[in-house]
Amino acid sequence: MADEDRRIDSSLAIVQPHLPAVLVAPESLDRIRTIAHVLPTFAVDFFGFESRLGEGDAPTDCAINLTPDGARMLAGRYPTPAPPEMRGAPWDRLERFYQAWGETRTPPYSDAGSTWLEFDTSSPVLMPNLLFGHWPSNPDVHRPLDWLLDVIIPDLLGGAPLAPAFRENVVRCIEERPGGSDDFQIGVMFSRNIQAVRICVFDLPSDGLVTYLARIGWKGPIEEALTWIERLQPHADFVGLHLDVGEKVYPQIGIEPNFVAGCWSRQPHKEPRWSGQFDVLQANGLMTAQKREALMNWIGHDEITIDDRDALLLRGLSHLKLVIRPGAPTIAKAYFGLAHRILNVPAAAAAS
Repeated sequence: MADEDRRIDSSLAIVQPHLPAVLVAPESLDRIRTIAHVLPTFAVDFFGFESRLGEGDAPTDCAINLTPDGARMLAGRYPTPAPPEMRGAPWDRLERFYQAWGETRTPPYSDAGSTWLEFDTSSPVLMPNLLFGHWPSNPDVHRPLDWLLDVIIPDLLGGAPLAPAFRENVVRCIEERPGGSDDFQIGVMFSRNIQAVRICVFDLPSDGLVTYLARIGWKGPIEEALTWIERLQPHADFVGLHLDVGEKVYPQIGIEPNFVAGCWSRQPHKEPRWSGQFDVLQANGLMTAQKREALMNWIGHDEITIDDRDALLLRGLSHLKLVIRPGAPTIAKAYFGLAHRILNVPAAAAAS
């Protein structure tokens, strides 16, 4: 099968034996197959799953990290057009976003990997959420905050200017960052019908977290958040915060312990601190032993052929996240997935 025609569901079929129902319920897997069937392999660098780690069943969502060609496809600037399922609303907004995104970096789309599309499998339609990186002090990226707040985000949210309080809260989250942190991710959740954005801030110093949350107006359960951060910090390079920001800063918060190195160079056999994160979650009742074992059994690779070239189909872990919700139990999620890596020698040449 030519790479232009190949879809992610063909790879999903290969790795399905490593996706037990304890991680991906059958009804979620059916929906994920439908989504994967739409996505061309050439457009996807990482195809991921989002699975809750506590007792009981819950829907498993999925996400894609785009390749430069995937970003070009969504912008309408690639020889192969986007599939029919990826056109119309809200894909027209994504097309405009990727057209503008490609004009702000040289070479165009060189950082397409810093954008993600997330899919809620409970949605009956192919409705993505968009997340994209933001680095305020990077001189190579021409995406000023005013441009994001006055052009890009309003268009993604429907076209109306942001309410003054909404705009001010986002600016405060960016400008009040402690310790010179310069690594953000901004999310627009199309599937959730809310005038807000997700702001993820990484590389935060531990001694500045309380001050930062107070300055941005977050009024969530600070003691609970700090307790979890203190438990997880010894097992990570940094702890990121995920905030929902609109005309107020919402009290729900995500806490993400993570590592500086790229995903494929920090799998558990190379990064022993994964076990510390697992231990913390298990000891506090947020991760079952069965799901921990299933995650570890996910890791590995398969040898495949793509467009007559030898390739590896990698399976690995991305990160964990805690979600603290006032009035509801704290939950833990694992983010894991697959990626393709083409080897240098075409399969036909190697066989001759």
